[in-house]
Amino acid sequence: MDMEFRGVEPDIDFETQDSYELTVEVTDAAGASYEETFTVNVNDLNEAPVDLALDGNSVAEGDAGAVVGTLSVVDPDAGDTVTYRVLDDRFEVVDGELRVAEGVSLDHEEAATIQVEVTATDAEGLATSETFEVQVQDVNEAPSDLALDGNSVAENAAGASVGTLSVADPDAGDSVSYTVSDDRFEVVDGELRVAEGVSLDHE
Repeated sequence: MDMEFRGVEPDIDFETQDSYELTVEVTDAAGASYEETFTVNVNDLNEAPVDLALDGNSVAEGDAGAVVGTLSVVDPDAGDTVTYRVLDDRFEVVDGELRVAEGVSLDHEEAATIQVEVTATDAEGLATSETFEVQVQDVNEAPSDLALDGNSVAENAAGASVGTLSVADPDAGDSVSYTVSDDRFEVVDGELRVAEGVSLDHE
């Protein structure tokens, strides 16, 4: 006796079709056959979200709260809710947007790219994770920590050096220039000097 099944697709998916009409035909050794149709209901099972994506990949350095991009995910279960979690506490997800966390200042000179892992979890705890590369864009930053390594000079010594100036510039390879508010002084090759032709008088 042979049996033949008709009416069922190879992949059964509740979201695509929640029931099937299944025809069963039975044939005996003499070739006589009979068939019957049954309704098979497909039970819905929770499925993990898939295809986690981010539509942006860069942010300017020093911009706390800046938006990197909007996250999206596909959940096969219609109406299911998804929450996002970021493993790197320099970032957060707000209303589906991946952002630099408030109070955090990213620095291009410290890290030009950051690998950020995001996890999307559905209401029943099934999850998918993806790692995104975030580019930290370089922004020109003002120099700081201006210092002078000397603070005295002999009177009547035109051109005498007061000391060497130094400054920190966060932007590697950047150049700086100096100006002095008092025209009795000038800066030459990074040295603060008494200007040529100027005679300072202690008295």
